[in-house]
Amino acid sequence: MLIPLGTDRPLRRPTLVTYALIVACVGVWLVEEVVGRSNGEMVQRMREMGTLTPRPGFHWWQVVTYAFLHGGWKHLLGNMLVLYVFGPNIEDRLGRLGFVAFYLGGAAAAAGMHMYFEPSRAIGASGAIAACTGMYLVLFPRTQVRVLFLFTMSFFNVSAWWFIVLSVVWEWMSAAFAGPDNVAHLAHAGGYLYGAGVALVLLWWKVLAREQFDLFTMGRQAYRRRQFREAGLAVDRKRQEHWERARAGETEEIASARAEVVRKWVGGDAPGAAREYKGVADRWGNVAGAATLSRKYQIEIANWFYQQKDADAAAFAYARFLEAYPGDPEAGHVRLLLGMIHARSLNDPVKAKALIGEAMKTLEGGELEMARRELEGLG
Repeated sequence: MLIPLGTDRPLRRPTLVTYALIVACVGVWLVEEVVGRSNGEMVQRMREMGTLTPRPGFHWWQVVTYAFLHGGWKHLLGNMLVLYVFGPNIEDRLGRLGFVAFYLGGAAAAAGMHMYFEPSRAIGASGAIAACTGMYLVLFPRTQVRVLFLFTMSFFNVSAWWFIVLSVVWEWMSAAFAGPDNVAHLAHAGGYLYGAGVALVLLWWKVLAREQFDLFTMGRQAYRRRQFREAGLAVDRKRQEHWERARAGETEEIASARAEVVRKWVGGDAPGAAREYKGVADRWGNVAGAATLSRKYQIEIANWFYQQKDADAAAFAYARFLEAYPGDPEAGHVRLLLGMIHARSLNDPVKAKALIGEAMKTLEGGELEMARRELEGLG
């Protein structure tokens, strides 16, 4: 069980109303205790008039007076401790008259919730104090609360957000699993909703100046961050869609260009096919396999470049063949030719040695002997 002891939020003005409310509640309890010993009947009549009593027996003032009556010193102590911890910061923010109006309104809101759903009578300040904690949750969620953990008798700090939410969850879980009790849970719920709602409305209307870490501002900031993220994602999606459309159009254009290479090659226009192939290579390189034809036409056009002693074009076309068809039966022969091009025309002996060495793994007969001589010549 966590017992709140104080907060780390500084005050701008001395606390007055909170302490007056505590004195009033304690005073009423003391008067009942003292006077009740000599005139218990009068005290009982007073309690009857002040207790929140659903119809019949309801009087309008009971929505306030019930909040100054308590069922015992433990009931009184628990409520006053929470008011002592959270009340001063709310009074400081609302002003003294504003806090009085808010506190009494919280008591009335809690009373209304209780009477609407419950036929039982009720006393205690916990509905009004629930309104205070509901407002505190909105105005000061990141304020640190000094608490005592009774099970280990240790002290530590926890954010007001976690303390209040944990307290609410604990209360309702206890009510769910422990069964019926004498606690006006719905009055507490009415207080929480009233306090949080009033705080949000005051911040929305700018009656209260917004702070960086109040729940309203944090919510707006989170909303704006989400909007920025969604806008960024939308831009990314549009950019992706643009590039996908562009790539789709480009892919169609590449396919058309490759088809033109093959059309001219099949039609016997080898020089025209070679010019088209170089155009594809110059424009797209081998993006999306742009310069890679089917196996038959790829090796045929590469051989044509080789026969025309166009070393650069032959090397490019042979390399595309090996990339696309590395396990082809002609791959060893192609590696040998490509290695010879690198050795004799492109002045790249290192690349030549690697290609010829790889080619020798699959070559036989005269080609294998040729490959050995090439390697010997490279040193």
